Amino acid sequence: MRNSSSPSLSLATSEPLAGYSEQVRQEFEEHLAAALAAEAQDIVPLLERGVSGGKRLRPVLCRLVSDALEGDAHLAFECGVALELIHSGALIHDDWIDGDEFRRDAPALWQELGPRTAVLVADLMIATGSLHGAISEATSRSLARCIRNLAEGAIADYTDHASYTEAVYLKRIKRKTAALYGAAAELGALVSPRVDLAPLLYHYGECIGIIYQLADDFLDLLNSLLTGTPVGDLSLGIPTLPLTRLERLPGYQPWVQAFLQEKDAGPLITNGSPEDAQQVCEELLEPWRKRARGYLQELPESPYRELLGAVPAAFAGELLQADVS
Repeated sequence: MRNSSSPSLSLATSEPLAGYSEQVRQEFEEHLAAALAAEAQDIVPLLERGVSGGKRLRPVLCRLVSDALEGDAHLAFECGVALELIHSGALIHDDWIDGDEFRRDAPALWQELGPRTAVLVADLMIATGSLHGAISEATSRSLARCIRNLAEGAIADYTDHASYTEAVYLKRIKRKTAALYGAAAELGALVSPRVDLAPLLYHYGECIGIIYQLADDFLDLLNSLLTGTPVGDLSLGIPTLPLTRLERLPGYQPWVQAFLQEKDAGPLITNGSPEDAQQVCEELLEPWRKRARGYLQELPESPYRELLGAVPAAFAGELLQADVS
């Protein structure tokens, strides 16, 4: 094993945002518990089990956008319930497809209930989430687009390998990860008086999702380099941008090509440097940070807009703090 003192990305934290997020998370957990308890009693335990755990980043983002635009906090939380149920249902599908046996420090639902029951519970969660988010035609359409994007992104995970390019990768993660963050921000606007800002805020949320996914893919690469064992997408032979962008550095081209052409991560893991991976990821993140800040310029000035400016780095930083020791 290599030196365990791993590098970390320079992602600034925000104490005001941390305080806001903690308060909103507590309020959301109460709202979520009440919303699930109101469902048919025979399905409540299944919904509760499926949605347990998680960082609740999307409900926080939805509420923050709503607060920034003087929106309805209750409706923002209803959209948050929809996002958490849909996201958790999609993860159940992903775990079964990928053969992942654990999720959020517990056995994956397909391990606990069996594949058939777990897949049906996932379908139930996605449908239930859609009902909670059916506040208006606009919110329903937003969630429907999000669900379609998630499905298309999951398909692309297994169909885009042979034609991998950076553009293909970005298109995939926009569907797979960024769609949920984009919908969260968009929904926050759609339950406010400023529905005209919904398209702009979708793109802002999309930037957050891209940053989050890049940081997540960086973690797979970093942990692979530190442990000498393929982790996450490297173990599945799925190319990611933090990995393939290493090809631009001296000496990396044959190692990256071995992974792309033969799914062999060995040369890269043996010879690659965690510091090089960090450098590459920093370069990838910065343009998306700037783009996200740019989308906020049309929002009315308020403390909430300042918090939104801190979200992209803070959300990715929370991921790194949780997963890198």
